[in-house]
Amino acid sequence: MKLLTMIALVLVLVLQMTLFAELELPEIHTNIVMQSECYFGDDVVVQDSSWQGNFENTIYKVPDSKFAVRSVMIEAIGKFGKNIEYNMEFGMSTCPFSGEATGFGLKETGVFYKPFEWIRLGLMKGHIMRGFEIYQCCTEVLTVEKPYSGAAFIGQCHATGAVVEVDYDISESMGFSTQLAFLNGFSGESFNKEYDRNIGLIFRTPLTGLSICAYYNDIKQDLGKTDPITFEPIYEKSNRMGFGAEFDFYNIFVRGEYYTGKGFAESSVPDTTKTKKDLKKNAFYIEGAYKFKTKCDIIPYIQPYVMYQSWDKASNVDGYYWDNTETFIDDTIYCDDFVSSYFTAGITIGLDEEHTKLKIDFETPVDTPDNESEQAKKLIIRLQTGF
Repeated sequence: MKLLTMIALVLVLVLQMTLFAELELPEIHTNIVMQSECYFGDDVVVQDSSWQGNFENTIYKVPDSKFAVRSVMIEAIGKFGKNIEYNMEFGMSTCPFSGEATGFGLKETGVFYKPFEWIRLGLMKGHIMRGFEIYQCCTEVLTVEKPYSGAAFIGQCHATGAVVEVDYDISESMGFSTQLAFLNGFSGESFNKEYDRNIGLIFRTPLTGLSICAYYNDIKQDLGKTDPITFEPIYEKSNRMGFGAEFDFYNIFVRGEYYTGKGFAESSVPDTTKTKKDLKKNAFYIEGAYKFKTKCDIIPYIQPYVMYQSWDKASNVDGYYWDNTETFIDDTIYCDDFVSSYFTAGITIGLDEEHTKLKIDFETPVDTPDNESEQAKKLIIRLQTGF
């Protein structure tokens, strides 16, 4: 379902339910995130002797330090009568994976029928339950940004489709949340060509503060293969899955997750070495924090944190000789290590009890794949608030 169709459907349902149901004024929430981005390191420059001359070729350039608007959002959450819920979120943001500003527009929306307190069914555009970290909004995660591997395993950041959600308490100390979603594919083609099907689960265990999660994602998508006669895309099946655990009790927070899957459009190895349909990737991260509560009204708490993340971008590739076409150098490079890993350390300084915080986050690369250049170290100072 295209975005415009989804918007039209929301408007029609809003109009109908305004006429036939008791309308409650929606809750309005805002979120503003501003940050300073500083990068440290050197450009990767090689000597290129091709094309009848000697010259330098830059294959990696350290990003420019800058001030940036990370996100500005306005969200409306409301109800029609007792059984209909809706939400709409407008604003602008910068994608942490691509670095591109998305411009002002509709980011999330949904209309749900809620026959019981513990279940709701509807259509939505928004975050899909693919593990703890991917399911959360970017401004709600522990570190400044989600792990790099999220770009591959997230599928669609704000997917559109039909969703069934259940949030049920088995007892006072135990319960679960689950989500079944049938979604548009990456490019919004018809379901016979592509789709994105997902089931996710978060289980709140009897042990106070301990939750576990799991998800499975079945995808049919365009991986770049075309029919030799019609030259039309051939849509191929792939999958993602993951599981993890989280402990959040008193002032201690620890979380870890593992992701794996195959069939990735963005491949880091030649298609002749491993086809995109068969390419496997896996990743994991572990993070922890401790919140120190103060008796100061100006700074009610500080929360130092650390994260280690590792992402194998070609886990089922043994190795290959790579011609570096970016530099036109004739020499070949043997690549057999495709792991990117990073260490992050930072601190969150609460400027009120809940909404306003200052985050200082420093990230350094640990491992770099053979077929990539080492990225720059990064310092982000972020101020975010909302109500």
